[in-house]
Amino acid sequence: MQRTLYDILHDVSKSSMVDDGDLQAAGLLILTAALHGLQINRVGIWIFNDDKQAIRCRMLIDGDDCTIDGTLELARTNFPHYFTSLDNERAIVANDAQQHSSTVEFREAYLIPFGITSMLDAPIRHRGHMLGIICCEHQGPMRTWSNEEIAFASALADTYGRAISAAQRNEYEQQLKEINEQLEQKVTERTDTLQTALRNLNHTQAKLIESEKLASLGRLVSGLAHEINTPLGIAVTSASHCANELKRVQKLYRDEQLNEEEFAQFLGGIDDGLGLINNNLNRAATLVQNFKLSGAIHTAHEEEQFELRACIDLTLKSLQPLLKKHQVNCQLEPGNNIQINSHPGAIAQIITNLITNSIHHAYANIAEKKIRIELSESPEKITIHYRDNGCGIANEIRHKIFEPFFTTARRTGGSGLGLSIVYNLVTQKLGGEIILGEDQSQGASFLISIPKKHSQQ
Repeated sequence: MQRTLYDILHDVSKSSMVDDGDLQAAGLLILTAALHGLQINRVGIWIFNDDKQAIRCRMLIDGDDCTIDGTLELARTNFPHYFTSLDNERAIVANDAQQHSSTVEFREAYLIPFGITSMLDAPIRHRGHMLGIICCEHQGPMRTWSNEEIAFASALADTYGRAISAAQRNEYEQQLKEINEQLEQKVTERTDTLQTALRNLNHTQAKLIESEKLASLGRLVSGLAHEINTPLGIAVTSASHCANELKRVQKLYRDEQLNEEEFAQFLGGIDDGLGLINNNLNRAATLVQNFKLSGAIHTAHEEEQFELRACIDLTLKSLQPLLKKHQVNCQLEPGNNIQINSHPGAIAQIITNLITNSIHHAYANIAEKKIRIELSESPEKITIHYRDNGCGIANEIRHKIFEPFFTTARRTGGSGLGLSIVYNLVTQKLGGEIILGEDQSQGASFLISIPKKHSQQ
């Protein structure tokens, strides 16, 4: 190789612009080197589109003019012989471009209008794949490209491939930085959510201790920990996996072994992991909110005078979509109007939880599903008799059904808070009592007694 070409190539190779990641600056440096080294006036960088059916001019220097991201494009359908030569991924050396088999197709439309007599196309390769070419175009008398010039052009093309790698590294680094920032933000947000949930839990526990309505605070805390530990354990495991994946990809990046496929898989895995963290932390937060409702009943709606039958009837109407979905016939038995001074919101919640409990637990093998609600009154109190025609409640679990987090439907997502909330509403909010019916052979049966007029202490 001539000393002049070697010096130019050496200067380009050691320039910081090649590895800075600025593809336009690197391209301009490389094309300028081609102009001076080959003593030509026209040279350009052409890049294939994704399906290699066309090649577009990314940067072109023509004399003193430099065009970046131009609109000049060549399609395979118009120049099939030229593209066939490109498919061989070898340099195209056309000393007589207007007659050469690979470039003769450009004669009328391109070569003659621009006065081009000789062409030298060097393939640009990146990670083993040909992405495009550096096209060196000689104007004037036809010239014969020497082996040194061919090697010089090929070396410049390889240097541009190096510049592409630097640009991709910068892009990957920026994306990794953004992903890391998003991950840190997610962790911060979920940490705040968890801290809020823990504060709510502490408040609820204090309320339960003060009320002393449940048999064992130890079992309560144990049940809560079991329910919350499951989604939190999944979230922690997923967060750990995301962190490990991030470290792995960062190592690949530092070692310059990170490719597009690896990075795409990493993005998909991080997205799935963050989704898993989000879903399980939301599940834990929902459990805490339900638990808070169970223990903080005293902060509910104000006491007021209302007609009980109308209140329950309105509640059943609101539940009709759920009842229709599960094909359950729910009836409020007819009777006289009953005036009561109490909390309509609490009564609506009681009826809703009882119906939901029946739907989830009672009708595994029941074809005709029924629920009946009957009201009766005495001078001092009201009795609500609720019953379904399901499988009933087994004797061995009767003493546990009002305990928080006790459920027979753990595998299907049951939280075990439904009847616990009913118990707290009846006994604390309404000042009444709830009794499980003695005969469960025909289905679950509950007797709820509440005073006609109740003022909370």
